[in-house]
Amino acid sequence: MPGGRRNAASRNGQTKSQTGFSGSANVAVRSNSGERTVGNCMDDKKSEEFCGIKTLVPKHVPVPVVPMDSHLTFEALSLIVSIIAASLQMLNLYRTVWWLPHSYNNYSMNFYLIDPYLLIFIITMVTRQFIYSLMRRIIDISSPVRWLLAAQKIMRILFFRITLLIIVMSVLCWCLYHMADRHNSMKIFYLCYPCLSVYFVMFGLSAAPFFDISTAPLYSKDEKKTKYLMDKPLHNCSLNASAIRAEVSTLRSDFNRRLKRALFASSSSAYVCGIAPIIFVPQHLHFNVSWVVQHVIMFWLGRISTHFSQAYPVRYCDVLHRAALHLGRWVKIENRNNHTYAQAWNDSVLWPHGSIVRHNKEVYRSEGLCTVAEPGNSNHYKFHALFSNPTMLLCSLLGLQLLLVGGQLFVLLRTTDWYQVLSITLLLVINYYTLFKITRDYLICWKVYHAEQIIQERSQMCSNSAIQ
Repeated sequence: MPGGRRNAASRNGQTKSQTGFSGSANVAVRSNSGERTVGNCMDDKKSEEFCGIKTLVPKHVPVPVVPMDSHLTFEALSLIVSIIAASLQMLNLYRTVWWLPHSYNNYSMNFYLIDPYLLIFIITMVTRQFIYSLMRRIIDISSPVRWLLAAQKIMRILFFRITLLIIVMSVLCWCLYHMADRHNSMKIFYLCYPCLSVYFVMFGLSAAPFFDISTAPLYSKDEKKTKYLMDKPLHNCSLNASAIRAEVSTLRSDFNRRLKRALFASSSSAYVCGIAPIIFVPQHLHFNVSWVVQHVIMFWLGRISTHFSQAYPVRYCDVLHRAALHLGRWVKIENRNNHTYAQAWNDSVLWPHGSIVRHNKEVYRSEGLCTVAEPGNSNHYKFHALFSNPTMLLCSLLGLQLLLVGGQLFVLLRTTDWYQVLSITLLLVINYYTLFKITRDYLICWKVYHAEQIIQERSQMCSNSAIQ
């Protein structure tokens, strides 16, 4: 029936039609019998087919603008936190009993035991990112697009990055040279090898993550008007199945890139500020081993939460969530009936809820308002499972931060030494700020996506009634 449309009974006796749509000028319609008819957009059935398309489009609820730290502000806060953590670790290692009446110490720390070149090494490592971010901000302000081309701007940033890399590496090599004269060569190996090996495994020979470990947002940013991320995502509510899968692939790659940079940033900060001072402790010095190890672990967990909350803001998680709704997922049917009819999966079709297809000798059933994922593709399945409910990610971060803060409060109640009280109190104050941001983001997402879930359920009911 060219130019027409009909419902066909399935082989199991049910009169249930399933309609899929592609993003071309013509609308491709598939019934459960496997027949396909093509109607021109000027056909008399245009309005009916358009209504069918609209039933397959997920309904999105706009997320309110949530304030977040700018890149420069985040790097400045990270620099302050890293210096505080390194100073507290030095205090844990080189503390004195200066308050006793017959003490030979006039200061709270044995400063003469601290290697000055180690301090220069640590300061250089923790300040490189802030200096790079500050210079990037200066270049952006002093180089407007109206008189400086984008290519020239990129070349200027690249030149500055190479210059800064040469300066930083020269300072680090100068420190390592003098530290090698004072200490065993194995200590130099322990200081450099873990960070270098992890860096080259994650990023290869690229020098950009060494300075810019933050993530470039997927949104346009107009810092002249606001410091918030503008609602200009890459996600588009497309009806083209191939375009949706390509968008999901791009978002998945960006998510993994942000994950690697956040993990490296938090781990490198914890190693340089917490473990490096332990490596160069004199052999005759006695200190509380369990306390300094606990300090490293707590600082590392706090940095992970902070970098994750910065790398995955609410608006970014909403982009991933919207793409996951359009992607859908396929569930493999294990105990299927031999008489159950399944048509061949087509990569250009938007499959409605409950569609049964065959792909690679397996039978799958679609879940979601529409499904364009490839059956059996583990990447598509994981993407939908993780981001169909974005509050799962924020809930995990919130649980980690609550456990960290609760553990620190418990340790504080059981602590009596003055340096331990000071150390754990400062870490608590730092983690309170991160806890506030994660809690705020979680509550906003929970309210928004609870309302969206109600809308999706109503749309699903309308879609099922339209199909029947």
